[in-house]
Amino acid sequence: MIRAGIGQTFEAFGVGLFRLHWLLTVMAFMAFSMNFTVLPIVAFDLGGTNSSVALAMAGNGIAWFFIGPFAGALTDRLSKRRLIVLAQTAIAINYALIGFLILIGRIEVIWLTVSTLFLGACFAFTGPSRRAYVADIVPPRLVGNGVALLQTGLTFPQSVGPVLGSLLLFAPFIGADGAYFIMAAILVVTIVSLYLMPPGSPRNVPRGSVTRELLLGLRYAWRQPRLRVLLATLLLVSATAGPYQNVLPGLLENVFGIESRNLGLVTWPMGVGSFIVGLSVAGVVGTRWSAGVLLVMSCAFGLGVALLGITPNALIMLPVVFLIGSGFSAFQTLNTAEVIRQSEREYHGRVTALTFLPFGVQSFTGLGFGQVADMIGEQDVFLLMGLSSIVISLILGTIYLRMKPPTIQVQEAAQRVIRRTLRPVAAVMRPQK
Repeated sequence: MIRAGIGQTFEAFGVGLFRLHWLLTVMAFMAFSMNFTVLPIVAFDLGGTNSSVALAMAGNGIAWFFIGPFAGALTDRLSKRRLIVLAQTAIAINYALIGFLILIGRIEVIWLTVSTLFLGACFAFTGPSRRAYVADIVPPRLVGNGVALLQTGLTFPQSVGPVLGSLLLFAPFIGADGAYFIMAAILVVTIVSLYLMPPGSPRNVPRGSVTRELLLGLRYAWRQPRLRVLLATLLLVSATAGPYQNVLPGLLENVFGIESRNLGLVTWPMGVGSFIVGLSVAGVVGTRWSAGVLLVMSCAFGLGVALLGITPNALIMLPVVFLIGSGFSAFQTLNTAEVIRQSEREYHGRVTALTFLPFGVQSFTGLGFGQVADMIGEQDVFLLMGLSSIVISLILGTIYLRMKPPTIQVQEAAQRVIRRTLRPVAAVMRPQK
């Protein structure tokens, strides 16, 4: 029942290591959220078009798309902590370099694209590692709840990070260069603190080539009907409605007539909605309500993006972005948690990596939507993105609702474990000739 599910929302917080992992993840994503606000503003100031913002942001998703699946395969066979430390160190250096280029006046859109390409490659490792790491530090029955709480925790920086980013842009003696130096400093603190965590045990996977392991992970996900529908929904919804962020600076400047550096000051309700609603649905993971809530919230996300197409001013935009944040957070939290909960433990890294592919596809579609916005206007593009996402959500959500729970698959997995456990015993007990 839903009341019992919500009562178990914070259960994974009873594990001390999970609390520390959650806190360090939130701190790191505070820096990431600040960047995702400051970077499009800097890109729009440099290029003055929606296309320039989309180009600057494209590197992130392109790297996720091509590197993410291989990163997931490596996550299953290497120390999670080591991967996170190395990736976050590289990201901190990247932020410091971008801040230096802005400081000396040599920054260009192409350097922002190179930066996001490098960041995307690093995120491809940190994302699957953080989520798969949950299975190393909480009991198996709390994995779904832990992933949902971790995902929901990322929504808090989405409300505070954009505001901090915008305030730093306005602050004297700080500006965009100082903002990037501060982001790098936040990551340094989290990197040092990560050594308080255990390294994280590699999964019991064959030590063959990474490509072979990747193909095994893809085949595994494809052969699970419910996983297939969940991943397809995340992919298509993200590809259609996800690029709305690329068009927001143009909406402020070209439609509302306010400076794009105010972006964080008008989108903060998005993070508030993400945190409140995302936290509320964490206890729904694994219940009979999960599929229905997933459908409703994915439609709510598309509706919010479509409403940006008819929003008359920045004041009315505040409740609209609250709806966007609420819908997307609940949709992504439930989708990701159900994907991990319904997959076998040795495939967690590879299956989790597949949940990042949609963000790669989103970068490709974002380039197209950015060009279309420059031709027909920002608000018409918001209508196109939002309505397309709603149609996709209704079709795939209805299919998922009609599918049976994976009881048979779970039983088969349990039987395989039992057979592997009893096989050595049977060999010993077998009568010798």
